[in-house]
Amino acid sequence: MLNIGEMMEKETVKMKMREIVKSCFFVPSLQEAVLTSVEEHAERSDFLFGCLAGMHYQIFSEEVKESERIAAAVELLMLAGDILDDLMDQDSLETSWSKAPLTTSFHMAIGLLLAGQKAIADLPIDDDKKAKAQSYILSRLLQSLNGQHMDVTNGIQTEAEYIEMVKKKSGSLVAMACFVGTALAGAEKNTVIIEKYANDIGIAVQIDNDIDALYRWDEKNDIKAKKKSLPVLYMLASKRDNLLKQYFSNHIDYNELYAQKEKVIQQMEQEGAFYYAKVMSHIYKEKALQEIEKLDVDDRYKSVLKTIIL
Repeated sequence: MLNIGEMMEKETVKMKMREIVKSCFFVPSLQEAVLTSVEEHAERSDFLFGCLAGMHYQIFSEEVKESERIAAAVELLMLAGDILDDLMDQDSLETSWSKAPLTTSFHMAIGLLLAGQKAIADLPIDDDKKAKAQSYILSRLLQSLNGQHMDVTNGIQTEAEYIEMVKKKSGSLVAMACFVGTALAGAEKNTVIIEKYANDIGIAVQIDNDIDALYRWDEKNDIKAKKKSLPVLYMLASKRDNLLKQYFSNHIDYNELYAQKEKVIQQMEQEGAFYYAKVMSHIYKEKALQEIEKLDVDDRYKSVLKTIIL
């Protein structure tokens, strides 16, 4: 999905992440645990959020220096969020933090949140710009937390509510990454446009992730937790009877559903639930592309941003 090479190297961003970790975590066992999580994160992630932060800093300041450290700081924040999400969702992923004692995992997550913000505070950039970036981090993380709570408490009933939840949960994180780079560059003119395409990218990415989670029952607990993602909502609205409707209406339990997971996937494919979700993801990607085109920047920067979506 993402081609970092044109503006920054993923390996360099990872190296910066390791540098920040070593400067913030002093207890050897905790430092080693966090460094291991950074390596795992680098293997699993395309560094979308960090790259967006570094790219926006470069786009609006035309400065290369510090962009990779900015990217690293934002990726540490995202790693903290991944750890907390996995602990909350109780997903059975093969990660070091899912196997570590709960206290260690929470110390890792909280430490990474603080380390990412400290890395921003320590940048050799004007204090007012850093204060603005920190403000964006706090406000958008709080928005994401509210969206996450909406998701895990199963309060979603309609597609409109799902989109609003995802905008808060995921769109706000994409916006945070974009605004961190923009604020550190001292650019405020394009914030309305950036907010729009950031939300659209976040919605599209979350829909794609939700589709993927439905194929990965042994790793993800979305179905067990009765999360109403877009494909699930589609099946619940179907006029035909199906296993998901039976499960969500408590006519069968999770063990009965899991025993027929291949049939569940087959029903979703036959009904067009996955196709519908993919179409909606494509629509939001197209909306993001249209907003990026409105940016008052050089066309070559627009092209790089578009590679994130294509």
